[in-house]
Amino acid sequence: MVTIRPAAPADCAAVADIYRHYVEHTVATFDYEAPAVATWEAKLAAVVAAGRPFLVVEEQGVVLGFAYLGSFRDKKAYERTTEDTIYLHPDAGGRGLGSALLGALIDAADPANVRQIVAVISATGGDASIALHARHGFVEVGRTPEVGYKFDQWIDCVYMQRPLDRPVA
Repeated sequence: MVTIRPAAPADCAAVADIYRHYVEHTVATFDYEAPAVATWEAKLAAVVAAGRPFLVVEEQGVVLGFAYLGSFRDKKAYERTTEDTIYLHPDAGGRGLGSALLGALIDAADPANVRQIVAVISATGGDASIALHARHGFVEVGRTPEVGYKFDQWIDCVYMQRPLDRPVA
């Protein structure tokens, strides 16, 4: 049975392992080095302290993916705008887990401190993520050409945005 629940510190090793794959093999993230488990523990604590969701999807006790709403920018005026992050274990795709996780993330967001959710998606290899976000009410609001450089290529970013009060289609 698949379960989506709030992440706990004990999940951070699995979160780190999932994310490491994307750092080392894809341009889905612009990180060059995978963050340590302790970094994920600090990220989890910061997201929870901000009153925002950090969720995992698991099956039979195995974490298959994670999602959270982090800060979009550090300036005070952006405090109710968040950036979503969502990653699945590379073997967990195609089962609807990403859609379930993103839907749960949106549902768990508190309108008292989240007004807008922004997704920043690598245009290279990002078609599935773009489609996922569109299914959940995100619309493309812009593209930034050649803003990232990884694996000997320049990468564009697609910006998608969704007001929290927009119903999922």
